[in-house]
Amino acid sequence: MKITAAVGAVAAAVGAAVLLAALVVDRSERAFNRGDPTTDQREWTEWRGAARDGSVSAEARRGDWPERPVRLWEREVGGGYSGPIVAGDRVWVHSRRGGAEVVSSLTLDRGETVWSQRYEAAFEQAADARDHGRGPYATPAMAGGRLFTFGTTSILSAWDAESGRLLWRKDYGEEFDPGYPIFGAASSPLVWEGLCFVQVGHMGWEQRGRGTGAMVALDVADGRERWRWTGDGPSCGASPVLPLIGGRRHLVFKSLEHIVGLDPLTGQELWRIPYKVPQDNTIVTPLVVGDVLVTSDWDLGLHAWRIERRAGSWSAEKLWETRAASIFTSSPVVVGVEDGGRDGTQVVGFSHFNSGQLFGLDPSAGEVLWRGPRRAGEHVSLVAWGNELLVFQEDGSLVVGQVSRDGFHPLRTYVLGRSGTWAHPAVVDDRVVVRDGDLLAAFRFDLGAVGVR
Repeated sequence: MKITAAVGAVAAAVGAAVLLAALVVDRSERAFNRGDPTTDQREWTEWRGAARDGSVSAEARRGDWPERPVRLWEREVGGGYSGPIVAGDRVWVHSRRGGAEVVSSLTLDRGETVWSQRYEAAFEQAADARDHGRGPYATPAMAGGRLFTFGTTSILSAWDAESGRLLWRKDYGEEFDPGYPIFGAASSPLVWEGLCFVQVGHMGWEQRGRGTGAMVALDVADGRERWRWTGDGPSCGASPVLPLIGGRRHLVFKSLEHIVGLDPLTGQELWRIPYKVPQDNTIVTPLVVGDVLVTSDWDLGLHAWRIERRAGSWSAEKLWETRAASIFTSSPVVVGVEDGGRDGTQVVGFSHFNSGQLFGLDPSAGEVLWRGPRRAGEHVSLVAWGNELLVFQEDGSLVVGQVSRDGFHPLRTYVLGRSGTWAHPAVVDDRVVVRDGDLLAAFRFDLGAVGVR
């Protein structure tokens, strides 16, 4: 069953890793700057947006969703699940063509190629994941005029975003044996305060032993390593986040057997949670709501911890867990809901139970408030905008609707692609950039007045 506004259905198969954004920049500087995580709707320059939480930060939309969007352009860019990112009048995308990975920059208004660079990155996908191609899977990150890409074989590259000139490169596939997780490197790099954070190493499957790896912080200017955490092997593909908890930033990420919080400036471990996922399918991006960490992975149910500091030490206190739903690959979002003056915040996710099912959850108590229809598909990409939810389906359709305490209420359904929309689309102002198989397309939605906080 597919989500449609006509029947009020709620969930369907959707994509997994596109990024996009439009940043209003000072054209005299041409810098595409971003130093601190933010939720400004005008920029979306990393995995799941500037705050890496799949949110569009704008005041409530005024006016109705249009009957249909305007397709601005469509271009063939190569394969992969890596999401595009957008800043100013540019789009950047990381792709695969044969045995090489390709990084390209296009204009946002017309889709014209500004520059394109390629490098050899031979990769053979494991047999049980060949339907999902050979990557790349990680979404690029950009700040200060530098673009950072992380390829399937663990090649981290820094580019000049304006010209495409290679600034520096680190091949972590040469450091570890094997050089990447079983299905290829998929954790998206994170950039903050002059540092680029990336998770590297292998999961131990190939050698039937313990995984080996590291979370590494590098200087964005020259790639020099600033610190390294080596407490565990990498996750299968979950990406790190940098929430503000208790007045300070925590670099939060999943490893092979833990969820970890580090001081991003020094690499000092602040707290650690034992976290072992069946079949090591650790893919979902952690979500932090205030001081509460909420997450899930394959057949694990949903779990929450409160992260707090007591007597000078940080700790993670288990709040709740439930098997009412469980998430495989679709990272959840926070949706603000009007609830009679009460805090109606919900975590909305897509469970792999019941052959795919959208759900809403109270993050304070772990209560599942509502569920959508069963058999809704394998995957969705979710974007939250106030109390509205954008659901991107893998068949190329987009359903927009409102979330309430009793469910998801579709308003419009749009067709944006043909099939294979597994990369994570994102919304900036009135633009949507969607990766549809080997194609990249940009759409404009005439939404009337849109206020940015």
